[in-house]
Amino acid sequence: MQSIRGIFKDGVVHPSEQVSYGEFHPVIITFLDTPTTATTVGISSDESASGWDRLLSVIEECQMETGITDLADQHDHYLYGTPKHDDQGT
Repeated sequence: MQSIRGIFKDGVVHPSEQVSYGEFHPVIITFLDTPTTATTVGISSDESASGWDRLLSVIEECQMETGITDLADQHDHYLYGTPKHDDQGT
């Protein structure tokens, strides 16, 4: 699945980067709660990749060892005290 930014103008979605899918390929369109500004429209792939690299760098700098091996899978249990769920997600 690919996520890209774009704008909605005159009833038509305009992606801000090249899309490699063919005509009539099914899509899901999600409208952001905050309007897109001119600075976020037309971001190049290199700029986008650079932003993701910076985000990953911050995540790596802020990570910490908790010793909890199932923290990602059972985060609701650790945050809110809900019962742990099994590995099948039921």
